[in-house]
Amino acid sequence: MNISEKSKKTYLFLGLLFSTTLIMAQDVVTAPAAGSVAPASAPIYEQLGVSSTTLFTVMTIFTFLLLAFMMSMANSTKNILKYKQDLTKKNHTPKALLALIGLFVSSQAMAAPAAQGTSLIPFSDTVFWTYIVVDIVLIMFIIYFAGIVKGSISDVIVLRKMFRWKKLGKTLTNYVPIEEEASILLDHDYDGIKELDNQLPPWWKYGFYITIVWAFVYFFYYQVLEIGPLQQAEYELEMEEGERQMAEYKSLHPEMITAETAELLTDAATLSAGREVFETYCVSCHMEKGMGGVGPNLTDAFWMYGGDITSVFTTISEGKPQNGMAAWKNLLAADKIQAVSSYVLQLDYIAPPTGKEPQGVEE
Repeated sequence: MNISEKSKKTYLFLGLLFSTTLIMAQDVVTAPAAGSVAPASAPIYEQLGVSSTTLFTVMTIFTFLLLAFMMSMANSTKNILKYKQDLTKKNHTPKALLALIGLFVSSQAMAAPAAQGTSLIPFSDTVFWTYIVVDIVLIMFIIYFAGIVKGSISDVIVLRKMFRWKKLGKTLTNYVPIEEEASILLDHDYDGIKELDNQLPPWWKYGFYITIVWAFVYFFYYQVLEIGPLQQAEYELEMEEGERQMAEYKSLHPEMITAETAELLTDAATLSAGREVFETYCVSCHMEKGMGGVGPNLTDAFWMYGGDITSVFTTISEGKPQNGMAAWKNLLAADKIQAVSSYVLQLDYIAPPTGKEPQGVEE
């Protein structure tokens, strides 16, 4: 059974539902008022706080909106399936619409004479629940058609995407199908081997053209206009940035500094930190400005254990117990030892007799 036949049966079923609902409403209108038994409970429209006319109008409008939406979904489903299956049968939707409208008008015409003389439309609980049932059926049909539409649209989208990719591949490669190779066959024949006049793929040609354009842009950017740095300048900038990052990392991880990696630093911040360490821990033996006291003069060119940054760092860190030099590695962080070593190596010379006599070997 195709979608058109399903739609016809669906519309016929809905028409019967509406006809039954309207006939029930007509029976309520024409029922005699006298001698009727009072209902056990108030009607639904009174419980909702509205008149029977208002409730009837709202329920009718809502039901017809559902019906219109359901018919639209059915029509969309039919069109999509027709697009997929290339159906050529007639569309029966207009006829079904006319049939439903005729049923509704006929029922209203039948109910009209009995409704004369009253300003309200009686709306019993039975009719109300009938409307609810009809609405539920319509919603079920809408969900059913929505599922069909969703699946069909997904299939169509997949097919279109496949076609799009195939077309894109044809555009980028400009290939000739095997069955059409005779159109590009050349007259060259080498021992039965024939030659085809295949063109270079467009993607390759366009890529080659782009490299030519890029070469001119590169030349003017770096060589003529000198906007960007050349390789040597770029290398130097990267080395400076690397040194900056290394110094920053070492400052955050002082435990990484050892005698082998210690550096002679001359920046103001390092020397200031070194002077603070020296004045706190070292002046008791080496006196002010390193002129020497119990310890040797640190301002001259003579050194007992070496005068380079590695030797000075080792002396401060490990100490020299035989000469009364304490090991400071357990008290001072490695970056502090590096700072005070750098400070000591830049002290101004203080000659005797103010400064202590030289000790050690001159360097």
